[in-house]
Amino acid sequence: MNLRRKTVVTVISKIGDRRPKADACLVTIYGMQLGMKHPLKPGEMIVGRSSQAQLQIDHESVSRRHARIVLTENGVLISDLGSTNGTYVNDEPIQERTLAHGDLIKVGRTILKYLSTDNIEAAYYEEIHRLTTIDGLTRCYNARSLREHLVREVSRSVRYGRPLSVLMFDVDDFSRINEEFGHLAGDAILAQLGKRLARRIRREDILARTGGGEFALVTPEVTKEGAMNLGDRLLRLISETAFGFDDVQIPVTLSIGVAAIEEVQIPEGDVETTPGAKPGTVNTPGGSGSSSSSLANDPFSQVGNTSSITSEFSVFETSRSGEVIDRFHAASENLLGLGRQRLAQAKANGKGRMLG
Repeated sequence: MNLRRKTVVTVISKIGDRRPKADACLVTIYGMQLGMKHPLKPGEMIVGRSSQAQLQIDHESVSRRHARIVLTENGVLISDLGSTNGTYVNDEPIQERTLAHGDLIKVGRTILKYLSTDNIEAAYYEEIHRLTTIDGLTRCYNARSLREHLVREVSRSVRYGRPLSVLMFDVDDFSRINEEFGHLAGDAILAQLGKRLARRIRREDILARTGGGEFALVTPEVTKEGAMNLGDRLLRLISETAFGFDDVQIPVTLSIGVAAIEEVQIPEGDVETTPGAKPGTVNTPGGSGSSSSSLANDPFSQVGNTSSITSEFSVFETSRSGEVIDRFHAASENLLGLGRQRLAQAKANGKGRMLG
């Protein structure tokens, strides 16, 4: 006997039409409450400065009722509520938009990342780990990650006799730009600068934001002459590039200080700390001690009870007794210190200057 079975009809929905995960969330990757996880629940969530907002961001750049986020069966919808400074998704101003996994939402000076995956906890902790290495505003490495990379490159350079150079550069009159155009404009310029520089460097180069409008570029296998040539190209690129915010064009120039590994003293053995000296302080050529706090990120990105994320680790790795500093860490700080010293001298000579 032949039994004929009915074909089961399966309705296949488009990926974009599938219901978001019940444990989708937003993670603060830049701004107040850095690293904070904000779970999304069915219904409406108001984002704003008001104490009545479900997601409160108590900062002057945020309107009282800034944006609305709605979790529906068809997705997560975000809409601007006529805010003063607008709502941005992936650096584009929006009135209303459906969010996708990984989207970056900017509300005032705060940046939130939308996560919606099968394993939300794994995605969240991966994002937290990323926050320990990446600057949330510029998407460049942060100061801590710069140190870790630089120590490895200095070690390799010294051991194998390979060239290594560092370019320290700073946005000229950055404090004036913040005062004249506002901190939102300053943030926008830094974000644009990070993107444009990242497109002009090699994969092996290390670009980091070290604080405020200051950046560092580590260039393995590049001599000082090569670094100076690269600096010239960067100066021309930035001076010829239009920067803007809210349809306002803002002229931007950089000053650059260049240093090479052969210009700094490499200790023969481990460096002993002096009694009472804090690990992370070392004398730079021609200057006094330079502390790790001088490389701290923008204070706005360090507000909130997230010390495990925002606090800088020690510049040096000490021995178990806490009295010995690795010589490659010391050389790394000397190299950064020399680059920063020349950057200051270049700025004293005028805007858009380079000194090596």
